[in-house]
Amino acid sequence: MRILSSVILFFIIFSTSAQENYVIIDDATELNKIIKSKSQNIHSIKSDFIQHKNLSILEETLVSEGNFLFKKENNIKWQYTSPFNYTITISKGKFKIDNEGKLSEFDMNSNEMFKQINNMIVTAISGDFIDNPEFEVKFYKNKDFYKAELTPVDNTVSEMLSSISIYFHKEHYHVDKIKFLEPGDDYTLIIFNNRQENIHISEDDFNIN
Repeated sequence: MRILSSVILFFIIFSTSAQENYVIIDDATELNKIIKSKSQNIHSIKSDFIQHKNLSILEETLVSEGNFLFKKENNIKWQYTSPFNYTITISKGKFKIDNEGKLSEFDMNSNEMFKQINNMIVTAISGDFIDNPEFEVKFYKNKDFYKAELTPVDNTVSEMLSSISIYFHKEHYHVDKIKFLEPGDDYTLIIFNNRQENIHISEDDFNIN
């Protein structure tokens, strides 16, 4: 459970400043179509990221950096490179963690919690949440971004997350940042940089040796 709690904390993130100045979109029909089309055409993603984690028990926001890989179907790799080395992969039904050389492996099919975490990550990163019955979705906009705010329907998920906010830049509709908000207002903010889409990514890239 200690490892599971650590994993959940790593992915419960993503926030912007309090002064976002977003307004709700009453009719998001056209935006839905664009996001759905974009997500269906994404087969792989490679990106750098910066993570800001805010915990109420700490006075300072924790900042870390790393690299991210995604490949359909459901292959994910988070490799933290600063201020510590920590890698998480989800591939072939396995959830693997390399904590500075200490390896752990879990079978996702035997653990509903890991399956839920995987679904949330894939949904958020790929933008594939349109028509997803597991979330209620509201759309907002400001000068630069569209924001999709996902509220979990499942009680198990809502105990971990109050909401997931996915930010799409108006220029290209990429997922530029994501916010996982916990009950109690702790959050994690991940900002993606140097994003590449639909490039070749080997299955071996998701191995932890």
